[in-house]
Amino acid sequence: MSTQLAPPSWSADTTAVQALFKEARRRRRRRWLIGMTVVLLIVAAVAVSTLTPTHRVSSRGNKGTGPAGVALAARSSATAVWYDGVFLHVGYLHPGGDVTQRIMAEVNAAPLPLLSAGGRVYWVDPAGTFVPALGYWSEVVRYLDVATGRMGIAGPGQTVFLSADGRDLFMSQTATSLTEMPATGGAARQLTLPRGWYLPGGDGLADVLSGEGLATANGIVVQSEESWGPGGSILAIWNPNTGRVTVIGKAVGVIGAYTPQRAHYSLLAWLSARCGFPGSCALMITNTATLSSRTEHSPLPGGFALGGAFSPSGASKARLAVFLNAGSGNAARLALVDLATGAVRVAPRPRLVLGLDIAWARWLPDGVHLIVGPSVGGSDLVDAATLSAEPLVVAHESSEDLDYTTAVVPLPR
Repeated sequence: MSTQLAPPSWSADTTAVQALFKEARRRRRRRWLIGMTVVLLIVAAVAVSTLTPTHRVSSRGNKGTGPAGVALAARSSATAVWYDGVFLHVGYLHPGGDVTQRIMAEVNAAPLPLLSAGGRVYWVDPAGTFVPALGYWSEVVRYLDVATGRMGIAGPGQTVFLSADGRDLFMSQTATSLTEMPATGGAARQLTLPRGWYLPGGDGLADVLSGEGLATANGIVVQSEESWGPGGSILAIWNPNTGRVTVIGKAVGVIGAYTPQRAHYSLLAWLSARCGFPGSCALMITNTATLSSRTEHSPLPGGFALGGAFSPSGASKARLAVFLNAGSGNAARLALVDLATGAVRVAPRPRLVLGLDIAWARWLPDGVHLIVGPSVGGSDLVDAATLSAEPLVVAHESSEDLDYTTAVVPLPR
């Protein structure tokens, strides 16, 4: 059961306020894409529930009947939810290779990846609402129940992430404080980081792109600086139960964490600071229990870029999707790291562009297929076994394509 918060009081000039806030959200999204920084404008909340006709999302040029579309429907069952800067979209994967989508509601959301957990999708509302328990107006974490369409508030927070076992929901109020509560609802406990340690964020784009990796089986990922800098920051694991901080190394960003089912350790992927940001950085994969690390070097001269995602826990083969700086300019290539052997395979397609188009990856529940793309302008479905790729686009001209905010929600079986 979610925490119930009192609704905000509205002024008489609601229409003008809504129009002002819609335009502010559009401007904020454009500035974030161009500047590669997260801009949070604290304004009054707008959440207008809206339903629109269903539009088709299909493979480019063949209306969803191509090999990638068939594989998508035949080998996985999932719902994709994403935010276009104004509206929350829900896309459904169907047999025959088609994906349909509808606009659920107009919402206010920070330009961050949505979080999927237990059939719900969570996001941060930077406009917020008045929180009686705090006694003041605060940013809040809202959610959508994908099965029922019900929307609610989980609690106050500037970021939201899951524990490694998926049982607890963490919501940070500042870079040094957060609450922990059962993902199914219940009493929350307040946590405060040790002096001199901060939750990853600030200028670092890794958690912005991946939407995962802040929690491991051995504690929460923290850093010694409030924001990432060119020289990097000390990366560590903080155990809230013991208060112990275990140093991992000096990093320029975190890509994510992977916890095998029922395991007492996690694999943490991060970029070493032994490079010029974002230069030829080496990828480090560290066991958070033993602290042993494997160094992965890029088969391309530019090193690893920020962004990526681990395949779902329980998949037949554990992989890490990463992006490689591909020579001159801002070109990037998708690569898959085999967690058992360390082998790095570079996908011939898609060829991505970093900068204004920020690369991202989301695995489907089967652990074989993943959706990758820049922040705007299209996405591709990749088969991790064959490295073949098929473009996915929204066919209806008034609709927005899947982007870096996308969360993949497994459908109940």
